Amino acid sequence: MFLISIFIGVGFSVAQTCPDNIGFEKGDFSKWQSFAGSVTLDAAGANLVTVGKITPINGRHTIISKKTEKDYYGGFSTISPNGSNYAVKLGDDGTGKQAERLTYTIEVPANAENFGITYQYAVVFENPPGHSHSQQARFTANVLDLSTNNYIKCASFEYVATSNLPGFKQSPVKEGVLYKDWTSVFINLSDYKGKTIVLEFTTADCALSGHFGYAYVDVIENCHDIIQGNSYCDSSNEINLTGPAGYEKYLWYNEDRSVKYGEGEKLVVKPALQPGKKVLLDLIPYEGFGCKNTVFTVIKNENFDFQLLAKTTICEGSSIDLTTDKILLNKSISTTYQFYANELLTTLVPEPNKIDKPGRYFIKAIGANGCSQVKFIDIILNESLKAEVLASINSCDNSPIDLTSHLVQKNVPSGVKVRYFENIELTKAVTDPKSINKNGTYYIQFENETCTLIKTVMVQIFDKPVLKITNPALACNTQTIDITDKKYKVGSDEDLTFSYFKDDSFKIILDNPSSVDQTGYYYIIAKNKNGCIVSNKIYVEFVSFPVLVVKNPVAVCAPNKVDLTNKGLYEGSTEALNFSFVDKLTGLKVQNPNAIVSSGTFIITATNIAGCSVSKEITTTVNQKPSIVINQPSKAFIGQTIDLTSPLVTKGSTHFTKVGYWFDDKMRNKLDNPDKITKSGKYYISLSNLSGCDVVGEVEVELVSEPKIIVPTAFTPLKSTNNKLFPFIDGIQKLVSFRVYNKWGNLVYETSSAKDSDGWDGTYKNNLQPFETYSWFAEGISRIGKTFTNKGKTVLIP
Repeated sequence: MFLISIFIGVGFSVAQTCPDNIGFEKGDFSKWQSFAGSVTLDAAGANLVTVGKITPINGRHTIISKKTEKDYYGGFSTISPNGSNYAVKLGDDGTGKQAERLTYTIEVPANAENFGITYQYAVVFENPPGHSHSQQARFTANVLDLSTNNYIKCASFEYVATSNLPGFKQSPVKEGVLYKDWTSVFINLSDYKGKTIVLEFTTADCALSGHFGYAYVDVIENCHDIIQGNSYCDSSNEINLTGPAGYEKYLWYNEDRSVKYGEGEKLVVKPALQPGKKVLLDLIPYEGFGCKNTVFTVIKNENFDFQLLAKTTICEGSSIDLTTDKILLNKSISTTYQFYANELLTTLVPEPNKIDKPGRYFIKAIGANGCSQVKFIDIILNESLKAEVLASINSCDNSPIDLTSHLVQKNVPSGVKVRYFENIELTKAVTDPKSINKNGTYYIQFENETCTLIKTVMVQIFDKPVLKITNPALACNTQTIDITDKKYKVGSDEDLTFSYFKDDSFKIILDNPSSVDQTGYYYIIAKNKNGCIVSNKIYVEFVSFPVLVVKNPVAVCAPNKVDLTNKGLYEGSTEALNFSFVDKLTGLKVQNPNAIVSSGTFIITATNIAGCSVSKEITTTVNQKPSIVINQPSKAFIGQTIDLTSPLVTKGSTHFTKVGYWFDDKMRNKLDNPDKITKSGKYYISLSNLSGCDVVGEVEVELVSEPKIIVPTAFTPLKSTNNKLFPFIDGIQKLVSFRVYNKWGNLVYETSSAKDSDGWDGTYKNNLQPFETYSWFAEGISRIGKTFTNKGKTVLIP
C-alpha cells in the first residue's frame, strides 16, 4: 500500500501564475489525467506497469477533503500538514496487481531563472517476506520531458519496500505493513526553460497479486522561488533563507564561493546581506534519489505596508471578525497576523474572529520577509438594536424548522426588519424561513434605522433515533435478566444512551435494569448524541422449574436393552421436557439412551423451554443370561439309550443354576426321561439362573442300526456272474480294509473299497488261483464311530 500526498510548488525569479488546479483546490480532477491498469513482471523479471487513460475511478482516484481523517495503517493525516484543503487518494488497499496513475502537464516558463518542484510523500505498503525488489508494491514520481519523450533522470524516483530511504515504520494495525510519514522532495528543473514537462505519479500493487499499494496526492497552489526568504525590510538585522526540502545536505556560499555561509535546510545570516547579493546553494540528495545541483537567489529589499480599517461599529449582541479582508484591507496569505488587546502587545485576543466588546484592538502584521508593523482599530458599540436568537435548534423527526418562531428569536423590538440568509456574506437569502429542511448555519439580520444586528442559529435536522427491541428468552424463576444487554437492542442506533422505567408513563425509574427478576413489561427511553429521544418496551418472562418424576425401569435379561427415553418411566413429570442422560460412573453423556445394554445408574436432566432444568438418578438392571454350550452326544445303536443329562452334554456352559429338557425351544413340552432317550431327533436343553434369565440350546440325538459285513461263501471268477469276491456292508460308514489269505496264510488280495467292481477276481500276481478254500478278514467304522471287524471263509470255484 502507498499513501502519498504530493505538494508541488513552482517558483520563478519573476512573478508568475501557478498552473490551474495543480493542487486539486477546485475539489476535482480538472487539468489532471487519470489512468488505471495492472502491474506484472516482464520476461527478464523486471517490474512492468501497463495503464490506460480512463475517467477517475472512485476508490482508486479519490478526492480527500477531511482534514481530521487518519490513515488506517499509519495513523497519520491523509492530508499533509501544509494547510492544503484537498488531497487525492491514488489506489486502494485491494490486491490483484492493480496500478493507478495521475499526470499533469506544465509549460515551464521560458524566462524562469529557477524552476523547481517540491512534493511531500508518505508511503504505506505491504512488505511480504521473500519478495524481490521487482516484485514489491511501489510508488514512483517521474518527470517526463516531452521534447525527448524521456524521463528526467534527476527528477524521477521510485519508492519500494526495499528502498534505502530512512524513516519506515511498522504499522501498529497489521503485521507486515510498513509506512513512512510525510517527507519532502525537491526537483530542480531550471535547465528545462520553455519546455513542456509532465508530472507523473504511479502506484502499483505487488506484481505477484497478493499485496496492495495506494497513495494520496496533493499540490501546493502557491508558487515561490526555489530559495525562500530572500527579501527583508529595513528594520531587520538578519535574513532567513530556506532551501527546498528533501535533500540530505545543503551547502550555502556567496557568489564566487569564497565565503561559506553554513549548512542545513535553513540558514540565518547576520547581519543581513545587502540587496543584489547572490547566494548559491549546493543541494546534495540522498543516494539514489536525485542528482547534485546548484540553485541561487538574489537578495532584495522590500518595504512592508500594512493597511487596516481605522474603526467600525458593532451592535449589541453581535460580533465582528477582525481576521477578514474587510478589516485587514490588504490581507495576504504570506503575512502572519497577531491580535492584542493592549498597546504593549502583551495580552493576546483569544478569538479575534468573535469580537463582541467595544474598545481599541492592536494588530501586528508580520510579512514573509520578517518585516512587521502594528496598527490599531476602534470598535464602537451601537446600542440602538437588541434581539435574542437561539444559538442552535434541533429537529429529531425530520420535520422542518421555523426560523421565524418565537422559539428561535425573542425580544425583537417592533419596527425591526428581519431577513434570513444562508451565508455569512448575506448574499443568499432563505426562500422559506418558516420551513427549513437543510442542516447548516443560518444568519438572521435585524435592521433598524441606525444599526444592523446579525445573529446566527445552527439548524440540525436529525433522523428519528432507531430503537429495536428483541425480548429476552424465557428464564428460570431463580435467575435475573440484564435488559441493558446490547443483544436485546440489535438493529438500534449505536450512539444511544438508555433509561429504564417500570411504567409506560416513564415516571417510575427501574432501579435494577441489569438484574430484573419479575415477569412483565419494562419501558425504555433512548437518547442519541443529538439529544433526540425515542421509547420502546421490552417483555421479560420467568417460568418455574420443571417437575421430574422418575421410575426405575424393570430388570431385563441380556441381550435385551433398556429404553431410558420411554415416557412411561416419567409419568407425572411436567409436559414438553427435553431429556439428557449422563452415566454417573463415567460422567460421560449417554449416546444411545434408548438402548442401554448394562446395569448402571444414570443422571437424567429434564429441561423445559426456558432452559430450566432439574436432575435425578435412574437405575437400570440388565441381568446376564446363562452362557450355553451344547456338546452333541455320541450316536448309539438302536435298542440302546442316550443320556441328555450327562454333564458332558452342557460342558462349557456357565452362569446357570437349573437345567431343563424339552421337546420344543419354547419350553412348553417337557421331556419325561431325558436320561434315557431311545429315539433319534432334536431335543432342547434350557439353562436358568437366579435372576430368572434363561437360554435354550438344541441337541440332536441319533440312534443307528448295528453294523454288518457279509462275504459270499463261494465265487466263480471265470463265470459271467458272481465272478468277484467283495464285502456287503450295512451300518458301516467307512470300510477300512478287506483282505483275503490262501491256505498257507499268504495275502493274495486287499482293498478298502466296498464296490463290487473293485472285488477280488481270483488272481494273484496275474495268475488264477487254484480251487480251494480262502480266509477273509474285514474291518470298518460303524455309524457311531467305532471299529467293527468280521472274518470268514469262501471257496474259489473255477
